[in-house]
Amino acid sequence: MRFLQIIAAFLFSATFLGGCFSVPDYPNVPEIEFSDIQSILRVDEVTGGYKDSVIISLKFRDGDGDLGYMQQEIDSLARAGGGHNFLVKQFRRVKGKYVLYEPLESQSGYFHRLFADKPGPIEGTIHYSGIQVYHSFYPYAKDTVKFEIYIRDRAGNISNTILTDSVILRPI
Repeated sequence: MRFLQIIAAFLFSATFLGGCFSVPDYPNVPEIEFSDIQSILRVDEVTGGYKDSVIISLKFRDGDGDLGYMQQEIDSLARAGGGHNFLVKQFRRVKGKYVLYEPLESQSGYFHRLFADKPGPIEGTIHYSGIQVYHSFYPYAKDTVKFEIYIRDRAGNISNTILTDSVILRPI
């Protein structure tokens, strides 16, 4: 009898507490917000030269949960030469103003599928580490830069655009 009372109390609690949470109503167009940027000085394993690895963190919300690609899709898109879902522009500070800088290699890239088994509204944080700046190919020492970012969902919807805080590249 005591066991049945415990089960009944649990079911009542689960029903009561479960009813307190509502599903968020986000638009199907992704929304992003800048969270953090880091530049980490590393030694490249292949060349032995220095490089900066830039990690950008964004908070996101999406109403239908269609963010990111599966690995097979990324491989296919990369072979075709496009379809990035994390789009990046770099700006350098020159004489106190930020101007667009176009590196030899694109800094845009891909992020993996988020919650592949969960259709519907999602939110969370994306940590993008696709920006690698090799010192031997980057001519500007102690360069202050910012990045303009937006993301694209699987349906082609483009998020708002954010601007990161500044970070110093090639500090040595």
